[in-house]
Order: sequence, then C-alpha cells, then structure tokens
Amino acid sequence: MSLRKSTVSFWDVPIPFLQNKRDKWLFIGFGNAFGAFFLLAFQPFGVNNYDPSQKINIQLLIGIGVFTAVNILLMTLYEFGLVPAIWRRSTRKTLAFRLLLLWLILGTSTFLTYNWLGNFHDWYWLSYLGFIRDIGMMLIIPVTGILLYFNQRQAQQQVEYLLQQSPKALLPEQIICLLAENGKDQFCIQQEHLLLLEAQDNYVAIFHLDQGQVKKVLIRSSLKKLEEQIKETSLLRCHRSYIVNTIHIQKVKGNAHQLQLSIEYFPQKIPVSRSYVQAILMPLDAHPV
Repeated sequence: MSLRKSTVSFWDVPIPFLQNKRDKWLFIGFGNAFGAFFLLAFQPFGVNNYDPSQKINIQLLIGIGVFTAVNILLMTLYEFGLVPAIWRRSTRKTLAFRLLLLWLILGTSTFLTYNWLGNFHDWYWLSYLGFIRDIGMMLIIPVTGILLYFNQRQAQQQVEYLLQQSPKALLPEQIICLLAENGKDQFCIQQEHLLLLEAQDNYVAIFHLDQGQVKKVLIRSSLKKLEEQIKETSLLRCHRSYIVNTIHIQKVKGNAHQLQLSIEYFPQKIPVSRSYVQAILMPLDAHPV
C-alpha cells in the first residue's frame, strides 16, 4: 500500500464516539468544568490579567460563571446543531476539522467575553490572535483527556465481549464489530460466523451462526453506515438492502441483469443489483465458489 493510500485510509477510519447525546454532554461538561477550574486557578493570566492583584471574590466567580455559561451555550449549539448539519459521517478527518472549528469558536467567544467584561480595554488584533493561541493550548488537556476516555471505553467494551466468547483465542482481524447509530450499542462477532446484513426500515437485521443455528439480531442503523464500518473484510454490498459475507456464497445464478446468490445456511436467494455485479464477481473469480 502506498503512503498516500495509507494516509487516506487512516483519516477515513470511522469514529464511534461523540455521536450520541450522552457523549456530547460529557464532552461539553468536562471541557467547561476544566475551563472554569483553569480560570479560577490561573486567574492572573485569564479573566483578570488587567487586575492581577485581585483575589478570589464574588466578582471573579461571577466573571468565571459568565465565561462558562457562554461556552456551554456555544458548545451546545455547535454539537447538537452545527456539527450534524456540516458532517454526515464521523471519521478521524471530520473529527479533526470538528475540533479545529470548535477551537476557533471558543477562542473568539472568549476574546469577546473578556473584552466585554473589561470594557473593551484589549480590543486589538494581536490580542485576538493571542487568545486563539492560548485557548488552543488550554484545550489540549481536556480534549486529549476526553478522547483517551472514549478510546479506553471502546477498548473495554471489546475486552468484555471477548471475555464472553469461547476461550479459543481470537485474532483481532477475525472480529467484526457493528456500531449502532447511538454510538453505544454494538454487535461483535467472528467474521466467519456472519452470514449477511439486511436493511429493515430503520434497523438492520444481522444474520449469523450461533452453535450451527442461524440467528437474527436487529441493530438500529442504516445499511450505508454499517457498510462504512466493514471495509477490508469479506463483507460486500450487493444490493440496496443486502450486504453478504462472500466466504459463505455457495452458488451464483443468473446473468448480470438478474444475478442471485445462494448463501450457506440461508434459505432465501439474495439479489444482486446491476451496479454491484462487478464488485461481487471479482473476489469470486479470484476464489471460485
């Protein structure tokens, strides 16, 4: 794989967190709690640098409260309104742009609030750029902390799943995890046990093998979003309503206009749309069924 392709694939990896209300409120709450603590602990370099002799008093606490309230309001509007409107997918690349834009918004709002509290005594471009720089440096700690927490939580969920499975050792590449729209619910299974995915209204039915029997599990998501999570696996989209595991294809019947697949253990024939014929036939040509 070339360096360019490797870089593209790295940035296109889906991000399962910061997609539901719980994660967003946690992000907003933790970030603003840290910001309030920072202003309280380092007040000579924050809200009160025009009066470094001032001690902690009710006026300072009100000022910190104003900063915090403004930032909570802006982050709430940003996370629940602007982010869903701008970015439909959540990948490493969109997360990076999302955090950069948030940085600029918070830096600008802090500069404006600071000058409003200080009667616009520091209303200069250089001061504004300094605020952007300082807010960026301050955000490093809470953003890094919350991202580490989300990654640790995701890893813990994976470990808990593996501990519930057979004691037989499983390699990471043998496991496929499908994440629901809420960013919390997920279904993990060995790749070889997964038969196919079928779109059913606002859900996707996951047909899989459990002790030799075909089982069905529903997960709230669109087929397109799940398709983005299964790149570089044996699963391929074959129809607007189906994704099949190519290792379980037993028979291909018909021509390019009416192609149908017979899936091992599954009684129903699966249609193949004309736009997906080549994508399905290429791996089968390399490994005939």
